[in-house]
Amino acid sequence: MKIARCPVCHSDLHLDALLEDDAGRELLAVLTKLPGAAAKAMVAYIGLFRPEKSNLSNSRAVKLVKEVLEQHHPSRVLTHALSETVERIRSKRHNGDKKPLNNHRYLLEVYRTSEQIFAQTSNIAARERDESKRETDHDRNRDDYLAQMQRMGQDVSKLPGGPEWLERTQGGKNGG
Repeated sequence: MKIARCPVCHSDLHLDALLEDDAGRELLAVLTKLPGAAAKAMVAYIGLFRPEKSNLSNSRAVKLVKEVLEQHHPSRVLTHALSETVERIRSKRHNGDKKPLNNHRYLLEVYRTSEQIFAQTSNIAARERDESKRETDHDRNRDDYLAQMQRMGQDVSKLPGGPEWLERTQGGKNGG
């Protein structure tokens, strides 16, 4: 069954031919289980193993994908590392280095770097969330204090943060 034309070479894509091949079927199954942009990044990555003048067999592609997934859990870090690896290798190829990859060592190094970057940014985000929560708790405690002082008949406008609190809670009416 012809399903479409290849957007790159414009040849016909035949789904039935792909599904007749056990490795092709397995490759599709593995790729469709990957989250988000991971499948696209994985396809681009395994393409780096293709020799310049020939195609990568489906069985070799399945083997490569399985090797990557044995080493790294599908995640945002892996997707980022795959994309970074593809970008860097393509840049090298643009500068004349046409050799295909023959192992996953380069990906491993890029993955480690990506993991550190993601860990730092997630730590920063966690610290920012904690700080925001502390500020919110502080604001809530100050608001409770000022409300209690007002109920006790104190002139809240003379207390630190009081004029702002009055403006916010009473729309500018003076309480006291």
